[in-house]
Amino acid sequence: MSYRLWWRWNDGVTGHVWLSAEDAERLGAEMALQGCGSLADRILSVEDEATIRPQDVTEALESVSPEPIGPADRAMWEDWVRFLEGAEAKGGLLVRR
Repeated sequence: MSYRLWWRWNDGVTGHVWLSAEDAERLGAEMALQGCGSLADRILSVEDEATIRPQDVTEALESVSPEPIGPADRAMWEDWVRFLEGAEAKGGLLVRR
């Protein structure tokens, strides 16, 4: 099982990420520690497909530190934060599982 995420407004080349279930769980745990567990819960609970509004991404990013404090490795966390910042500017997220 994996998670496929896209910025809602992407160019087909940038603005997408594929996460294994393990990577998604690690990022979800880090997001919970960072105070944005509700966004992590929404992503991890997708059964087929869901859209997440840019306002929800903005709200999540308000509590995020660029430094991981838990199970996510530094490079993965930094990439994830940049991806979410892109989603905030590009119409939110489309999540497929």
